Amino acid sequence: MAASHWLGDPPTDDEYLAAWALSRIAAVAAEDVHADAVVDIVHAAREVQADLGGRFGGREAGEPASGQAEERRRFQLDGISPRRLREVDSDEPWATLFDPTRLLRGIATVADVRRSRTWIELDLTPHAAFAAPADTWLPPEARGLTVRMDIATGFLLSATVADEQGPLATARVSELTVLDTPPPPTDAGRVLARMARTLVEPVRLTADVRIEADTHTDLTTAPTPSPRSWTLSCGTETLAMTGDYEPDRTSPAAARLAELLTPARIVSHLAHAEATSPASITATVRPLRSFPLSAWAPDENLTCHFTVNPTTGVLLHAEATDGDHTLFRHVVTSLRP
Repeated sequence: MAASHWLGDPPTDDEYLAAWALSRIAAVAAEDVHADAVVDIVHAAREVQADLGGRFGGREAGEPASGQAEERRRFQLDGISPRRLREVDSDEPWATLFDPTRLLRGIATVADVRRSRTWIELDLTPHAAFAAPADTWLPPEARGLTVRMDIATGFLLSATVADEQGPLATARVSELTVLDTPPPPTDAGRVLARMARTLVEPVRLTADVRIEADTHTDLTTAPTPSPRSWTLSCGTETLAMTGDYEPDRTSPAAARLAELLTPARIVSHLAHAEATSPASITATVRPLRSFPLSAWAPDENLTCHFTVNPTTGVLLHAEATDGDHTLFRHVVTSLRP
């Protein structure tokens, strides 16, 4: 019998399957399935250790690169909880398998997608500017990451990252026992899922944005080509924006406008999301999720409030508060093709 989910059955058309899979991965951030698991991780031998950190990597110029012997490890996990992993932002090599929403921040493209009745397999390429250089599975200079997602739980059953020589590291869930499945938090999950789909959906929009609160005024940006772009008016300024901005070259104020357009990458920074309406959520911020900083969730002390447009995935209302103090609040007053 085919696996199903409250998001609906996965589409048979590959054009829409990638978007559905990203939606399912994002929905894990609104769920808390507990499970026991056994994970096997293999690191391939290399004569020279792979340096996949990109321009943000930590290796010093001229530093010798030592070799790497083959390494095999097995992990016995009892009562693993995605929510607990998000609350501590665990950096264990198996954590991404059970907290796959952290991958969304670093994805550039979904190169290919395949499915069976119980799983979906995705070939992912890393984003040179957003993928974390210390990430085990999706560093910026990796040739690609292939993951197999379990439709029922959203967990990754396997992950294989490749460098120029081939597979570099592979993680595989050899045993998985689901202990409990909580009632589906459909509204919060649907909002996060809609945000995640913007990663692969092209759109061209024009908008008016009212900035009611922002600690920055500089709107300078160095946009790169992106399938999602818009022209927007902020007060007296008219800007051409792209969702694929350069985080180290774009002002925080402009980055917040870009993340309104493509909010998929924000999802990786959220720790616990609850619905406040069918199209709105309030969420805490994951600790230590610092590379790169999210323009809307830059600090774990903040609480985020988002309202999504169900048709486009654009955030119509975005707000970040620190207690009773509002740091940022943007409202999209009009949105049109």
